Amino acid sequence: MPAGLLFAAILAQSGTPASADSAQLERIRRALAETAAITIEPATASDGRLVFRVQIKHRQLPPLWTPSYPVPSYIRPSYPLYHYDFLQMVTPEGFRASTLYPGSIGFPVGAWSGSLVKQIKEARRKAQEQAAREEVRQELAEVLACRADPSRPGC
Repeated sequence: MPAGLLFAAILAQSGTPASADSAQLERIRRALAETAAITIEPATASDGRLVFRVQIKHRQLPPLWTPSYPVPSYIRPSYPLYHYDFLQMVTPEGFRASTLYPGSIGFPVGAWSGSLVKQIKEARRKAQEQAAREEVRQELAEVLACRADPSRPGC
């Protein structure tokens, strides 16, 4: 009996998708064929030139080398406390600094990597700016060509 109820429920849910899809396609075709309710005139500056505005939004991620907690590594080790206690018991006194606090000894890799990342970001931003400027130049040339000769194809 439960199998029969399940089968009946499945049959009740299956409809005629072809008619629903064709109705939706007709509605979309009609909406595309209509003229737009709002038309936007291109913005112009006070001297008659076109104005292009670009807004770039992105999510700023924290640097990879910053820890997820605000406590320095020499106060709170990055490994479990029992491992820290074990290392403290088995490591001779003269070698404890480099073993128990590895982040406080050595080369300042964090500062170097931060500087490198900053330089890479700056170079990437400059390349993106240049690409955006070139794209605007091309679009402006197309718009001006269309203004000069509106009978051109694509205008």
